[in-house]
Amino acid sequence: MTDATTEATHSGGSAGTTPAEDPTAFGWLNTADHKRIGRLFIACSLLFALAGAVADLLVRFDLASSDGHTVLGADSFVQVFTFTRDALVFGMLIPLFLGIAIYVVPLQVGAPNVAFGRAAALSFWGWLVSAGVLVGAYIANGGPGGGFSDGVDLHLLALAGLVISLLTGAICVAVTTLTMRAPGMYMDRTPPFAWSALVTASMLVVSLGVVLGQIVVLYIEHRYGPRFLGGNYGIWPRIDWMYRTPQLFIYVVPVLGVVAEIMLAAARRWVFEPIALYFTMGLVGLFGFGAWANFGITMDDISPEGSDIVDGLEGIVLVGLYAGALAGVSGLLALLGFTVWQSRRWPRPTTAVLAAFAAGTLVAAAALIGLIGAGVDWLQIAGRGVDGNTPLRFSTWVTGQQSLLIYGAGLLGALAALHWWAPKIWGRRLSELAGLGSLLAIGGGALLAWLGPTLSGAFTEQPQFVYGEPLLTSRYIGQVDDTGASVAEGLSILGAVGVVIVLAGVALVVLNLVVCVVMSKGAEAEADPWGGLTPEWLLPSPPPLGPAEALPELTSGTPLLGENGLNGNGAAVERDAQEVPA
Repeated sequence: MTDATTEATHSGGSAGTTPAEDPTAFGWLNTADHKRIGRLFIACSLLFALAGAVADLLVRFDLASSDGHTVLGADSFVQVFTFTRDALVFGMLIPLFLGIAIYVVPLQVGAPNVAFGRAAALSFWGWLVSAGVLVGAYIANGGPGGGFSDGVDLHLLALAGLVISLLTGAICVAVTTLTMRAPGMYMDRTPPFAWSALVTASMLVVSLGVVLGQIVVLYIEHRYGPRFLGGNYGIWPRIDWMYRTPQLFIYVVPVLGVVAEIMLAAARRWVFEPIALYFTMGLVGLFGFGAWANFGITMDDISPEGSDIVDGLEGIVLVGLYAGALAGVSGLLALLGFTVWQSRRWPRPTTAVLAAFAAGTLVAAAALIGLIGAGVDWLQIAGRGVDGNTPLRFSTWVTGQQSLLIYGAGLLGALAALHWWAPKIWGRRLSELAGLGSLLAIGGGALLAWLGPTLSGAFTEQPQFVYGEPLLTSRYIGQVDDTGASVAEGLSILGAVGVVIVLAGVALVVLNLVVCVVMSKGAEAEADPWGGLTPEWLLPSPPPLGPAEALPELTSGTPLLGENGLNGNGAAVERDAQEVPA
C-alpha cells in the first residue's frame, strides 16, 4: 500500500468542491456533502420499503378470495396495487442503491465529493417531496384508475418529479465516475461497485427519459385533451413497464457490483480478466433497456394491431432481452466463482458474504424464469394462439418475477451492502446475529412471495387478477370452477405469507440500524474491518464531513491488494506517465 497522498482538489474542480459543512442538525437541511446525502437516501428509502411491503400485503390478501374483494374493495384495489409498485421501485429500490452510490463512489474513485453536490442534495429533497405528493395523490383518490381527476393529474406530476429527481442523482454519480477519478485510475481499474453504479446511471438516463416523455403526454392528454388514450384508465398500461422485467434488471445492476466487491475481497484476489467483469455487468444493464417497447410487443391479444409483432420473428425480442441478461449474470457469477476457486480459500460466512451470494443467485434465477415465461408466451401465441388461456405476461407470473428481483435480489443486495459498508458510512458495525436473522427472513419470505404468484400464473386461469389491467380484476371472478379458484386462493395466501416474512426481515434491518447506529450500540469500526481491497478502506471510518485535506494517490481500484497498485496476478501497473486517464 502506498502512503502517498495528494491534494483533495486533485480531480474535483468546480464540480467536486464542497462548501463548509454545518456540523449541527440544521446542516442536514442545507448539506452538499455526499456522505450526508447518501445517508438521507438510505434511511428514507428503507421506510418506503416498509410502506411498499405493507401495501403489497393488502393487495395479496385481497387476491386470496375468489368471491370478491375482501380487504380493499374494487376501487381502492387498483390504487393500492399501483402504489405498491411506485413505493417499491421509485421509493425503495432505485433510491436505496442511489444513496449507497452517492456515499461510496466518490470514496472509491478518490474524489473529494460527488459531482455537483448541490444538485445531489436537490435530488434527495426533490425525491422526498415528490414521494410525499405521490402519497397525497393516492389518498385523494388519484393515481391510475382514480376517481378524482385532479388527483390523477397530481399523481402524474409527482411521478414526473420522482423520475427527474432520481435522474439528477444518477447523473451526479455518473459524472463523478467519469470525470473525477484520481489521476492514474483508469476506467478499467475502477472498483466493481463504482462501475455498476455508472452502468445503472447511464441506463436510467436513457430509459427513464422515455417514461418522462410518456408522463408528459399522459398528463396533457388527461388534463387538456380529448382523452383518446383512455384517460385515467389508459395510464397504467403505458407506464407499467417501469415496474417489471426486463427494466428491473437495470435497477439491480448495483447488486451485482456489491456481489463482486464482497466476493473478491473475501477471496483476496482480483479477477484474471477485469474487462470481462465490467463487460458482464454492462450486458445486464444493456439487455434491461428496451422494456418501454413492451406495450407494443405484448399487447397483441388486447390490441389486434399488435398481433403481427408477436406472431412474427420480432417476438424473439423479449426472449433475446431475457437471454442476454441471463448470459451477463451467469458470466459474472462464473467469473467470480472461478476467482474464489483460484484463491483456494473459502470466504468467512458473514452476513455480507452470505447475502451477496444469495442476491447474485436470485438475479440469475429471475433472468432464467423471465426467459422461460417469454419463450412460452411467444411459442404459444405464434404457434397456436392463446387458446383461451391468459398469457403469462398478463398473469401473476409477473408479480413473481418482481418479488424475486425486488424482495429477493434487491433487498438481499442492500442487506449485503449495508453490512459491508456500515463501518464506512456510520463508523459502527451492525449486529451479525440480527443480520443473519434478516437474511433468513428476507430470503425465505422472498422465495414464498415469488412461489405463490408464479405457480398461480402458470397453473390457474387467474380468476381474480390479470396484470395487463388491474381494473379488470373483479370481472374475472367466477370464470373457473371451485377447484381452480381454491388453488388460486391458496397460492395467493402463500405469497402473502412470504410478504409478511419479508416485512419482518426489513423491520429487523431497520431495528439493527437504530440500535447499532442511532443508539451507538454497535462495535466501533477501524478503517478496514473486513480486509477490503478498494480505496474507501484507506480512509477513516467514517470519513469526516466535508472534503478531506488529502486523498490517497491511486493508480488502481484495488490499492490494498498489493504494493503500489499491483494487480491480482502480481504484475505491476504500467502506464505511460504522460498519458491522461480515459
